[in-house]
Amino acid sequence: MSGAFLIGRGPDGKDRPATVNTDGALKVDIGSATLSVTADGVEIKNDSGNPVPVVTGLEIPEHDYISLSYTGSNLTGVVYKTGGSGGTTVATLTLTYDGGNNLISVAKS
Repeated sequence: MSGAFLIGRGPDGKDRPATVNTDGALKVDIGSATLSVTADGVEIKNDSGNPVPVVTGLEIPEHDYISLSYTGSNLTGVVYKTGGSGGTTVATLTLTYDGGNNLISVAKS
């Protein structure tokens, strides 16, 4: 399956579109950045298209559900689960912003 679809709206009321490429890569517009999930890993780029370097090398286990949480219009958390929305959490990403709402770090737990 490939194409674009809407995953929801952020707290700012703006649509959060996502696309799935023919190679299976998932790309999500998270407002001030873009989250890409591919077979090679997870990458987050800021509005200027520059990658946030702390996400290189994160290994997200197999999952079938992703939950996004926001503070204001900033994506602040990504929870990966197996077994759907009520399943077992296999990884969590915590996104941190500076006072200017610039994404400055991503930590996996």
